[in-house]
Amino acid sequence: MDTLITGLRTLNQLLTAGIAITAFSLLLYALTFNLQDRVARSFAFILLCVVVVAVGDAIGSNSDSLAGMEFWLRFQWLGIIFMPAAYVHFSDALLATTGRPSRGRRRRMVRLVYLFSAAFLVTLPTPWLVGPLVQDVGPAPHLQRTWLTWVFAAFYVVVIGWAGVNFWRSYQRTVTSTSRRRMRYLLTGALAPVLGSYPFLLFGSGFFTQHPHFFWLAAFLSNLLVSFLLILMAYSVAFFGVAWPDRVVKRRLFKWLMR
Repeated sequence: MDTLITGLRTLNQLLTAGIAITAFSLLLYALTFNLQDRVARSFAFILLCVVVVAVGDAIGSNSDSLAGMEFWLRFQWLGIIFMPAAYVHFSDALLATTGRPSRGRRRRMVRLVYLFSAAFLVTLPTPWLVGPLVQDVGPAPHLQRTWLTWVFAAFYVVVIGWAGVNFWRSYQRTVTSTSRRRMRYLLTGALAPVLGSYPFLLFGSGFFTQHPHFFWLAAFLSNLLVSFLLILMAYSVAFFGVAWPDRVVKRRLFKWLMR
């Protein structure tokens, strides 16, 4: 069993590093080819959050010192904190692109979500949002949850749920079969940052301590799924704001990922 856990842990670390590299590559692609489009710009911010989370996880899990491990685990919370705001911003841009621009109220709500995220960010250096490093409990080191962690978790779920409603409204507003197919790809791929970013070990450490093999298997499968869904989401967004034929967009994206 120890050999299985060690193997799954190693594969998980490789996949986490791969997600960081892939997300950074897709971020550069978005900044290079279609930065002028609002949907692409807001998607780039989601990718930046994913990069921060993945880098913090990858380096923190391989850190030799406890201080370094705690620093990188806190560092990844920079991406986690702003992920809900990035999602609702992206969903607002997507809804506007499909012909439902904000009349002011939705835009103000997006700004309010960013304001709440900034407030949570202020508490990150303190032990309020997340507590000290827990090393000897659970299958992997993690930060201790606090009462504010529960508040943020509720904020995370509500805002992501709101973004999901906007995604569905955008899908319903698409007309052509091609646009609906790409929107389905986008809706499916949008699960990637949500699944791969939030540290669920904060709330399931008791169960995962008793079943560490299940934790590492779930983490491996989750990272494998996130890698695929992230590319699927980027593929859908790549068509926004460009006038190139589909074959050109596909070829550019494929070559970029291969490089």
